[in-house]
Amino acid sequence: MSSQDQTNNRAADGNDFLLKYHLISGKLKKRFLRKPNVAEASDQFENLAVSCERIELHQYAGWCWLAAARCQGTVGNVVYEINLLTRAGRQFMMANKKRHKIGCLSIGGEDSQAAINAFNHAIARCDNQECFGVMSADLATELAMFLRVNPEGMDYLCKAIHSHPTIKATNKLVSCNIKQGDYVSALQVVTELVEMIENHAGPRILGYYRNILHCCEISRVLLLLILRPTPQRLAPSLAQVLEKYAWAEDNATSAPNMTEDELLLLQSLVLACQSGDYEALLELEIELWFYLDTEQKELLRKLIQAYAKE
Repeated sequence: MSSQDQTNNRAADGNDFLLKYHLISGKLKKRFLRKPNVAEASDQFENLAVSCERIELHQYAGWCWLAAARCQGTVGNVVYEINLLTRAGRQFMMANKKRHKIGCLSIGGEDSQAAINAFNHAIARCDNQECFGVMSADLATELAMFLRVNPEGMDYLCKAIHSHPTIKATNKLVSCNIKQGDYVSALQVVTELVEMIENHAGPRILGYYRNILHCCEISRVLLLLILRPTPQRLAPSLAQVLEKYAWAEDNATSAPNMTEDELLLLQSLVLACQSGDYEALLELEIELWFYLDTEQKELLRKLIQAYAKE
């Protein structure tokens, strides 16, 4: 099928959608001595939304889910309304992603703004209900990840953490701060994450939490070495983090899941930084590389670059 035929089919699908959408909307108009059948209209909007999703008319599908959500809102079905608002927002996100992929961006960013509005409406509905904190936090986190690293996205992450702290949202906020070069905030947030896990899990930290704490330990060491805070400005808990690696002791207590090789390499890294041994840092970069994730590798590069300028 030629590109012109595809364009013609899209236009036909669009016209067909608008006709069906207006027909359903017409059923919601109040008539003399007759109440509109809201439940029926909601079902029809949902069916039309699914049809649009099948042929990847994401923006149209978003409008239909919004219309269905309004129907559910009028009858007081809050949970279903939130679900439909979320589905609408995700369709607008997909429409925005598709525009970026084909290089056909809208000047006003209508799809992006529609996604934000739908999610904001869903979050507001969650905030007005009891025991919906987790859902509100999840929606705010999802919206933040859509917005990526910008002040608005970080605001939603902070809102998510305030509503209901989760590892996913907190980790994302740490990453955003690191990408923006705000290492002070990154260190503060990752420390809060460690405290949150330790308070939640207690003395027996198992499985997934051990992996998170292991990652946090390495990130905190790297951030502290980059920032080089004076002892007077260093919180006792953070001072203890560096003290583990400031002395090459055999009985040093490492983070969960940390191997002996990692412990020795981190001790060597701290000692190299304290002595300003740039050549040793370059050698350690090669040896540490295997143990670091992408974000930590960037931090290590920043650390070595800082010492290269001295």
